Amino acid sequence: MKVKKIICLSLVLLGSVALAQSTEGVITYERVIKIDTDRFPEEMRSMIPAERKSNLQLIFNSEEAIYKTVKQQEDINQEVTAGNDRMRFRMRTDESEFYTNLKKKTSLNKQDFFGRVFLIEGEDSTLEWKVTSEMKTVGKYQAIKATAMRDTIPVEAWFTPQIPVALGPGNYKGLPGMILHVSVNEGQQTITATNIDIRALTEAEAIVAPNKGKKVSREEFDKIREEKMAEMREMNGGTGRGGTVIIRN
Repeated sequence: MKVKKIICLSLVLLGSVALAQSTEGVITYERVIKIDTDRFPEEMRSMIPAERKSNLQLIFNSEEAIYKTVKQQEDINQEVTAGNDRMRFRMRTDESEFYTNLKKKTSLNKQDFFGRVFLIEGEDSTLEWKVTSEMKTVGKYQAIKATAMRDTIPVEAWFTPQIPVALGPGNYKGLPGMILHVSVNEGQQTITATNIDIRALTEAEAIVAPNKGKKVSREEFDKIREEKMAEMREMNGGTGRGGTVIIRN
């Protein structure tokens, strides 16, 4: 009961400040993906980077948003050889776009997969968040911790009611305020707001849903992806050595 009272009081206090804030702007996030080097032969591990960083932007207003990559890192495409083991290692910047329409409760995800562009349609869905009483400062904003599970993977998010829009990076949303930090699978992936620019959007920043690509449902895309990955496993499994590892972020 005390925890609930603290949460309610925190939301009310922060929400009173939020009323004076704009509900549109541009937030830049840094995404860090840790690479599990243990999956590679021991003699190769020192040649594999431990993590991959990229910047993404969320352009939003009170009804819709688009989340997309800010291209700044070159793709890595190198061959790693150790003894009889040879592996091609690719790190590609994910140039996907994730469009959300809060009013219509729909989403559209533009995904480049092996040279083909897909538009993955679906009804907007959110995680079943549990809001806690923990608070901390992210930038100049007071944020509250929430937790959830995506299948078997734990997700931790910090959101601020001072930006009263139920959005966040990509499909991490659905809390009573903007999500400024996300930790997935105990820090295996983190997404942190590095620049929060709350203001009226310019004409050049108009939010437009992606429209180029083959429209498919999430189920159809998952089937296409699984078939392609199975094909790659079969191609690389002939000798038992070598192969290609592709990491997107």
